[in-house]
Amino acid sequence: MSATLTTPDLPSYTPAPPTAAKLDYADLPIIDLSLSNTLEGRMQLSRQVHDAMRDQGFFYIINHGLDIIQTNRAFDIADVVFSQLNDEEKQAYAGNIKATGSYQGFKLRQYWHIDGGVRDQIEHYNINRDVTKKPHPPALHPFLPEIEAFTRHNHESVLHPILSREEHGYRTRTRGNPYPSTRG
Repeated sequence: MSATLTTPDLPSYTPAPPTAAKLDYADLPIIDLSLSNTLEGRMQLSRQVHDAMRDQGFFYIINHGLDIIQTNRAFDIADVVFSQLNDEEKQAYAGNIKATGSYQGFKLRQYWHIDGGVRDQIEHYNINRDVTKKPHPPALHPFLPEIEAFTRHNHESVLHPILSREEHGYRTRTRGNPYPSTRG
């Protein structure tokens, strides 16, 4: 994310404390994007990403180019739609996932029927990489430039290095990139 953006103040997001319950956690593979700086590293990264996607479907990325201040700021901004909007405002920006197939906007709690009358308790707000594609709650407007910069960073500096392993045997298509590459 660019350091040149004007960043409006907002409260810091405080995550819930980690659980004290003894749980059997999954060990996620750790993908170190700094490996993409050398040919040998890119080959190693290609194998690691391939294996992680094949074996577990999830992985944890480190050295993605955002420092802790930028990462915390992203969490602060993400919390705006949950902490600063009431239920009526959220409903006004609800996505109609079933009808449109698009997850843009709010996915309100209890949207999905799970089983036996149980409904989900998951709430999220999704934004297209083109932040101007859909309207957003006014509380989010001052942060749209930062969201766009965050999205661009993740596309160019996280997603693209992971998907551009074609030359090293990882056959994933990266053409059609909506952001012109700033890399050589």
